[in-house]
Amino acid sequence: MRRLHDLAVERGIRDGLILIAGGTQVNDAMAVECGMDAGFGRGTKGKHVASFIVGKMMDRERGQTG
Repeated sequence: MRRLHDLAVERGIRDGLILIAGGTQVNDAMAVECGMDAGFGRGTKGKHVASFIVGKMMDRERGQTG
């Protein structure tokens, strides 16, 4: 996760991407610490991921970050 984040920063494209990670051993805190926008672990459903992506895109359109 950190390597993907660092590569996006190095290429100058990080601000244009929504980086998320998932898997049975991933949690949100770990993913965010590694530079992802969010992490989705055990028990996550596709609708949770999709809702996060849509929300993040709407925040960016409004000029909000974080």
